[in-house]
Amino acid sequence: MRLSRKEQETIINFNQAEDVAYIYTCSKVWVKHLEDNLGLKGRRIHAYAKEYQCPKSWIRKPQKPRKLSEEQKHKLSQRLHQKAVLI
Repeated sequence: MRLSRKEQETIINFNQAEDVAYIYTCSKVWVKHLEDNLGLKGRRIHAYAKEYQCPKSWIRKPQKPRKLSEEQKHKLSQRLHQKAVLI
């Protein structure tokens, strides 16, 4: 049975009391990232889903978007353009 793209969900769950985060995924892209890039070993939940555990410190906390002035945006744009020319 194949899952639709909408059904291929990934859930990251943790609480304040524990230092462990649990990642449940049905996405092949996430499975590949967690196993190949992060070296995690998952346990199979279903034929199409796996669950992983990792330190909670690996999960990035949401950050407020930076507010840049027009001058800052211009300077960053110039710096990016200079790097692109060098490549």
